[in-house]
Amino acid sequence: MRDVTGRGPASPGSGGHRLRRCLVVSAAVAALVPYPGSAAVVGDAAPATTELTITARLDEHSARLSDDFQGFSVESADFAHGFLTRERMAERLRTLGPGVLRLGGYSMDLVWPAFGKWADVPAPPEAIGGTVDQADLDHLKQLLDASGWKVTLGAPLKTVVDPSKIKNPLRDPSPDVSLEQVVAEVKAAHDTLGDDLLAVELGNEYDNVTTLTGGEMWETAKRYQAAISTGVPHARLKIAGPSPSGAKSSTREDEFVTAALADGSVKPQQVLAELSSHWYPWSHCSGRTMTIQQLMSAETHLNTRAKLAGMRTVSARLHGTVPSTINESNSASCSGMPGVSNSYATALWSLDYLLQGAQSGVDRVQFHTNTAAVCGDFKPRESADYPISYRYYGAFCAADPAALDAGQLSANALYYGIWAFRQVPTGKFVDLDLPDTALDRIRAYAVLGRDGSLTVVLINVQDPAAADSTGDTVALNLPAAYRTARAVTLRSTAPGGLASLDAGRITLGDQQISPAGTATGTPRPGTVPVDQRSAAVTVAPGTAQLVTFSH
Repeated sequence: MRDVTGRGPASPGSGGHRLRRCLVVSAAVAALVPYPGSAAVVGDAAPATTELTITARLDEHSARLSDDFQGFSVESADFAHGFLTRERMAERLRTLGPGVLRLGGYSMDLVWPAFGKWADVPAPPEAIGGTVDQADLDHLKQLLDASGWKVTLGAPLKTVVDPSKIKNPLRDPSPDVSLEQVVAEVKAAHDTLGDDLLAVELGNEYDNVTTLTGGEMWETAKRYQAAISTGVPHARLKIAGPSPSGAKSSTREDEFVTAALADGSVKPQQVLAELSSHWYPWSHCSGRTMTIQQLMSAETHLNTRAKLAGMRTVSARLHGTVPSTINESNSASCSGMPGVSNSYATALWSLDYLLQGAQSGVDRVQFHTNTAAVCGDFKPRESADYPISYRYYGAFCAADPAALDAGQLSANALYYGIWAFRQVPTGKFVDLDLPDTALDRIRAYAVLGRDGSLTVVLINVQDPAAADSTGDTVALNLPAAYRTARAVTLRSTAPGGLASLDAGRITLGDQQISPAGTATGTPRPGTVPVDQRSAAVTVAPGTAQLVTFSH
């Protein structure tokens, strides 16, 4: 069970003389009569001068927030280089609670699986991602046992399909890995990891590297699953796919599902463990750029909404028989945008994105991250040191090479956003009818816990460093009478506002994540005045408030 444990002070507001906006949120299961409430003022806030009424309703079709919704995606090369060890990663994962690691990414086709009769075969020169062997699996097992996480295993695709289907065979030619060799790795992984191995992912962004149609990809998935079932008959492992590139539309997924549903020889749920997609709202590939304003914009939120809606439509065709996941995601593709993906803004963006994804009905979101890198030490994909390259959207990195060697990885802004998300209890979403016109300044979510408590998350996405930023006073009309309310505040005290690159100034309830991966303490709670069915909270620019109301 997730718990909201505390709250810290918000970052300074923009001055008492500035205009404040008031959002009146009617969080009701049915129509309610408004009740007067008192405001819990956070930061340098003045009385609000405008009001916005939002009606909320809880119905039986609302999505549920699960306990293991969040996860990480890491490169197969990171796994092959031995970075997924208990010593390096366990505390960082355990602090976030249950989750799922996805091993895959761009290097999925560039590693050499040394198992079965290939255990002593030297890796060919094309295996620039490294060699995965039994020692890597043993370390992974220790990590999963210590953290409580589970894993999906990526399998190469390029050398298994018809060579004529490869778009650019001269670009990063892959080691000649056969399907039989894939099965040998899967068998070793299941023998080592047991039920902690959830699925086998079929390639990475097949639409980028092959010309396979959705129907051809479905036939390939069937082929892989049949071979794995024959080679590892008692594992009952299925395929995660199709994992297309992060386009806003879900056309590739829809083509894949259409072929699956048209196949009378087998049901989709007999082949698929999850219907996986990728999503990056922005890109840093081929010289493209992203700004903080774009990342935090209503446009990004609405584009993500469209992506999630498309995924939900495709998933609905399978009638809930196959989970739908975003198993690779982050702010901008191609290692993220420097100065943006590693800025404080990412903490607020990731909290918003995780809640948006969970409310949409998606079963999991996994952020792509590095696992071993010195902060800022970026290396191009073509570099032999790419597995230890800093990625601007990474969740953690080391301050210097000595810290890296010691396994001391400091939490980045992304990690703080995920940690804040983990304070929201499991339960059912309450739909807040926040108008799209307010998305340029605030995001709002509510989750009804199993014990009847209500957690409301309010995120002021305005930049506290901007001259025109304002605090937002949110007046809440609650669906039941509550006696107490406590809040956790996510904030940064850095003067740069959303653009700050100093993750050491980020706190959650006045607490931080140490370089060892543990919290410095339990986030300290703050009391929010509540008058039975009403309360008001002013959220300073560039902060998030997680307010839990209890009976």
